[in-house]
Amino acid sequence: MLRATMGARRARRTKGPLPERLKPRKVPLQSRSRALVDAIIEAGERLLAERGWEALTLQDVATLAGVSPGSLYQYFPDKAALVAEITERQSQRELAFHLERFATLTPETSLEDALRLMVTAIVDFQKAEGPLMRATLSALQHLGRYEELADRARQAAKVLEGVLELHRHRLALPDVALATHVLANAIHSLTHDGVLPRPATLDDETLLRELDRLMLGYLLP
Repeated sequence: MLRATMGARRARRTKGPLPERLKPRKVPLQSRSRALVDAIIEAGERLLAERGWEALTLQDVATLAGVSPGSLYQYFPDKAALVAEITERQSQRELAFHLERFATLTPETSLEDALRLMVTAIVDFQKAEGPLMRATLSALQHLGRYEELADRARQAAKVLEGVLELHRHRLALPDVALATHVLANAIHSLTHDGVLPRPATLDDETLLRELDRLMLGYLLP
């Protein structure tokens, strides 16, 4: 089971539909229209990361992308629809990044090394896309949560569950599903600025060290 889970290198398209109000007006089919939408998304990502939800305007996105507002509105009826597509694309990139890293795990990997690899993957992705990730997370209150995002989180957590199942004999608690729930939510909160924002003095290596202490202190006798 662990090999099958860790061997998945591509994020699956899920069956849960995006809410109607957040769907693009139409899907670009030709290369020219796809290039136009990609330019809009790239501009939207840049401005969203720089300004956040409140200061983002579709007019500025169109200007930065070098397209007319009319061309933009052909695909995205409002700011929420554009940010939903940005969030969707980043979510796909994030899961694909993690699954590629997780694919290097084997049944011979120690529990300590497996956990460190998993949290390091989270931190490394944030190094590349941290500002945009924080902006999309902040924007979710305007978009609402939808099933595709939750399903991708479950796919990543499934790898963690496989690792814990493999090392069940070492764990202080017998309920692997419970341990997965606790750790997945704790790791996500600490790496995604859950209750409190990350202080500027907390560098990545210190965060990883403290996560090691948290995870192993919870899991091991």
